[in-house]
Amino acid sequence: MPHGAPMPLLLISSLWFGGLGLAAGDEPVLDGRPEATPVAPAEPGPAPAAPAALAVAAAVAAAVALARRDPGAALGLEPPHDAVVVFVPGHGQGEASAAFGNLIDMMGLDPDDARYFDYRWVTGQADPVEASEHAGIDDSVRGLNAYLGAVSGEGRPVWLVGFSKGGATVADLIGAWDDGAFGPAGVVEGAFLLDPPIAAGAQGWLQSLGRAYGPIPDDGGYDPVQCGFLWWGCHDERAHLGEASGIDVVVVRNPKAGITSFGDHPDGLRVLNAPDGGPGFWEQAWRDPLGLPGRVAAAHDGVLDDPAVAQCLVAEMWDPGSCGLDPAGPPNGPKAYLKSRPRPGPRRAPIGPLVR
Repeated sequence: MPHGAPMPLLLISSLWFGGLGLAAGDEPVLDGRPEATPVAPAEPGPAPAAPAALAVAAAVAAAVALARRDPGAALGLEPPHDAVVVFVPGHGQGEASAAFGNLIDMMGLDPDDARYFDYRWVTGQADPVEASEHAGIDDSVRGLNAYLGAVSGEGRPVWLVGFSKGGATVADLIGAWDDGAFGPAGVVEGAFLLDPPIAAGAQGWLQSLGRAYGPIPDDGGYDPVQCGFLWWGCHDERAHLGEASGIDVVVVRNPKAGITSFGDHPDGLRVLNAPDGGPGFWEQAWRDPLGLPGRVAAAHDGVLDDPAVAQCLVAEMWDPGSCGLDPAGPPNGPKAYLKSRPRPGPRRAPIGPLVR
């Protein structure tokens, strides 16, 4: 009997059909005692749920539980069975397997199909946290390119996921591939940059300040804009990033994090918003400036714990352009001023092994 059936019904049913010991069609013997006054039957209780309704309810409950544990699988979306996903952590995160653990679970990705870039290969330091703090962008790009050379040997399609400084590293590597400096990896299908600090202008300059002091988060010295003399002949590597290499690049950012990401809109770069429920940068600064650092950090890290982001990544792996997140709107801040860096010759010299 389903839970919630009234106990009196059980008692009445037992007494009526079995408690008196009467066979079907028998009449009760009253032993000359006066007839009891008939009592009007009680209103019937709720009918037991039909088997079909119970099955539907069980299926819904299972789907809800699955959605909480594995959003991608609950929607019928799981990464391609032959996919390899390379995760590149951010500043100060240490072991990438721990930093991306929740995102991997939400994506429904088999842990055996995950690969992790380690900044210790770049700096030679024993501590993964210190290595991620001190690794520069150029050395990280070389290291990641070399690592992908080994991963490509598996002969499986590869997707890259870079968070924060890791996203800047992935962006700079793809920019190098676009320029033909080395690579690209023929097995790399796409790349996801999660809240990456790849701003140009004054915001980009601020994102690089942490290079002077390890514990301050930074972009590794990433500069998306390369110029010749002063501001003539400038090239923004973020524009149409990945097109020349045949790699689908998607940026997913939390616009409420503010300083940790970027606000301008390079041409041909897909930028999607994944806001959380907290206040934005300026709202937090106005309400509680002392709480601003913690709020920015929470918003920045939030993209790693957002089921919608996990669903987006898996959907894009199957069908580029199918992510359900909203595209970023027009910039609402001051126009970014380009940082100049003289370019005496070719933008990049070939570095590292070819990754094919």
